[in-house]
Amino acid sequence: MSDRGAAVPTATFTSGPGNCTWLSCTWLISLLTHLVLLCLSDDHVRVVLQSAEQSSDYINASYIDSYRSPRFFIAAQGPLQGTVEDFWQMIWQEKTSVIVMLTDLVEQNKTKCEQYWPEQEQEYRDITVTLSNMRITTGFITRTFRLQKAGCPLPRLVEQLHYQLWPDHGVPRNPAQLLQLVEMVNKRVSEAPGGPVVVHCSAGIGRTGTFIALDSLLKMARAEGKVDVFECVQKLREQRVSMVQAQEQYAFLYEVLLEGLLCGNTGVPVENVCSHVDHLKALDPQTQTSRLTQEFKALQKFSELFQLSACREAEKPSNQPKNRKPTILPADHNRPILMSSLKLDGSPGYINAVFVSTYTEDDRVIVTQLPFKETVVDFWALLWDYTCTSLVLLNQIKELDQTYLEFWPSHGESTYGRFHVTLISEEPGAGFTVRTLAVANKQQPKKAVLEVKFWQLDDWPMQQELPPCPATIISLLGEVERCQRKNQDSHVLVTCWDGASRCGLFCAAGFLCEQIRSEALVDVSQAVRMLKRQRRQLVKDANQYEFCYKLALSYLDSFKIYGNFK
Repeated sequence: MSDRGAAVPTATFTSGPGNCTWLSCTWLISLLTHLVLLCLSDDHVRVVLQSAEQSSDYINASYIDSYRSPRFFIAAQGPLQGTVEDFWQMIWQEKTSVIVMLTDLVEQNKTKCEQYWPEQEQEYRDITVTLSNMRITTGFITRTFRLQKAGCPLPRLVEQLHYQLWPDHGVPRNPAQLLQLVEMVNKRVSEAPGGPVVVHCSAGIGRTGTFIALDSLLKMARAEGKVDVFECVQKLREQRVSMVQAQEQYAFLYEVLLEGLLCGNTGVPVENVCSHVDHLKALDPQTQTSRLTQEFKALQKFSELFQLSACREAEKPSNQPKNRKPTILPADHNRPILMSSLKLDGSPGYINAVFVSTYTEDDRVIVTQLPFKETVVDFWALLWDYTCTSLVLLNQIKELDQTYLEFWPSHGESTYGRFHVTLISEEPGAGFTVRTLAVANKQQPKKAVLEVKFWQLDDWPMQQELPPCPATIISLLGEVERCQRKNQDSHVLVTCWDGASRCGLFCAAGFLCEQIRSEALVDVSQAVRMLKRQRRQLVKDANQYEFCYKLALSYLDSFKIYGNFK
């Protein structure tokens, strides 16, 4: 054993000519197959290749226990060019029917894993692997392979679940998808029992260890009503060194467990949304509250975790007057900075705004409050710095108090500090007004004028908490999405009176529409959890939460049959 607790392949020494000492070829082959020294598999749990054709029985893979399920998993490094055939030998030998892949082939210009599967069909020693099916959704690729071993009459099917949204040494931005993956794996195993589930990332310890720990802890929580993250990770490391590699991954386990245990699986196939909404509205006979209210309360409890996020920049005395509501502040880790509005000390300028992710892209949307007179230049700087070619305003300015002003020219052109804004056109829409603006920065005369499409919602009176017509929001969202497809590197800037009360519904609608198109699934809880990670006040109460379901139904109603998404 090495001093790191890993079993190093035993070296066999033989005498050569001139009394030279040679290392055995077997030992050299085994040593060269290591990707990371820390990942050397312990002998008592390592997978031993049994084929007589190979000169070595070694593969960097370890049997790993799940909760009350010995050797439920095999944790493996991502195959190297020289170990692809060994990998498929292991899959066949262990009767594996599910592979979980948690890395991309290349990340940050570094090869993380060899493509070990064929585009169509390929032989790996005596095993022919055929790609028989592939399904792509956001962040997931599901591949089905047909394996045929020479001399064996019956083929086998193996499903690879390839999750693409987990950065090396980091954590996924959307834990809900990871929870779905854990559930999917266990569902596949229960439907078609086979050998161990093979899980790999690049080195087979960080992301792989975190995934396996999550599976074990969720099962423990449901069986015992408690979890012990430290003990779980410790046991994993007794089976494979350095499992759960980074501190961030260890902390992430607590967060994703909290989300999974409080909120559960909330995704609904599109064909079941209507009946699901009726079920949510029904009163629970024990609590005499609706299940929808209970679902939102669980979500709110989960979002309390994000109250801990630091807002130091927003709380500085010099920035406090720039916040409309002292309770709605941007977290330091999630706010855009104004590089074109530098302070006297050269540091970036501040604006009360946050990045919001869509279903498919991180930080594609920026949510901000309507500007004060003193912060109008900062508003245009935000739009300019982040190339916001789409601007959505969800209020009528005339309904608000005197601290709110029209920040754009009602006709002709206007100057706001260093920004020159021209109104090119204005047209009425179905419940909203559409304007086209041209924005120039006088301090950057050589930079091209930025053309901005500007939508202002007309039919949501200030005295109404909810929009009167969900279809108007969906129609407006459709126009924004069409514009963004033409400007793929740009951002969408969404604003309302306080930067939260109305923006949350619009952002939730965008998330749900993308999810429906990608997965034929509606998960309102997941959409709102994602938003609340980035600003807790988005989708503020159970009424707005219920309205999110109405937005999803409105989008589905724009299609003749829900079966279009199957």
